[in-house]
Amino acid sequence: MNRELSWLEFNQRVLDEARDPTVPLLERLKFLTIVQSNLDEFFMVRVAGLVEQKREGISDGPADGMAPRDQLAAIARRVERMIDEMSETFLGQLLPLLEREGVVLREPSQLSVDEQERLRIYFQEQVYPILTPLALDPGHPFPHVPNKRLHLIVMLAGEEEGEPAFAVVQVPAVLPRLIPVKGDGELETYVLLDDVIAEYAGELFRGFTRRGAWAFRVIRNHDLSIDEEEAEDLLEVIREEVRRRDRGNAVALEVSASCPPEAVEVLQRALHVDS
Repeated sequence: MNRELSWLEFNQRVLDEARDPTVPLLERLKFLTIVQSNLDEFFMVRVAGLVEQKREGISDGPADGMAPRDQLAAIARRVERMIDEMSETFLGQLLPLLEREGVVLREPSQLSVDEQERLRIYFQEQVYPILTPLALDPGHPFPHVPNKRLHLIVMLAGEEEGEPAFAVVQVPAVLPRLIPVKGDGELETYVLLDDVIAEYAGELFRGFTRRGAWAFRVIRNHDLSIDEEEAEDLLEVIREEVRRRDRGNAVALEVSASCPPEAVEVLQRALHVDS
């Protein structure tokens, strides 16, 4: 069996632990985060290597006979099924169990009027001042998107009819991803920071109407490429490669399931990622 596909089956066994109802709830959540972390590393190193082979026109495969193009296609199909399972596990199994334990994850629109007002104040005082929205137009090229950092692509409409405008907002890593909201009763209610920014993104773009905002992440090539025989100072070469990692080629693009095709196309063109 192909090495890369075998590795994905190993990761599936970790996912199976997250889906096992006999495993304690918090352990299931931990297993799910491990699956995601494993996938990130898999794409940054193994998939990145296959992408480079494909770009260089290498058609020879390993002992199993699968060329890089065929391996990438098989990986895409297998990972798609795995991600669907991960989503169903979290949304369909773990979130309801968390709610049973008194912990609830909500969207801003699901909160009461008073809770929404407190959330707006939090956004204006804690979030808004540290955001740097970047418009996407001929005068503003697509910004560098660091590896694995969460961003939003925002679709905007002006006063006149025409093609929608787009902007990118980085979700600040200095703030907690989960924002507590004082709910009614004994429930501990939380909202995601990216959902809060998406909800109030219109306040970042005066003169425009927010048509939507969706989360995305870029996974970049982190595979080290070092010629030990040519390198005079191997340690310095390694340091330079590590510094370069955050600007490696994009090998995967993760977008919110609700992101419309026109927004996905903007990201794919800018990041040079195939569908």
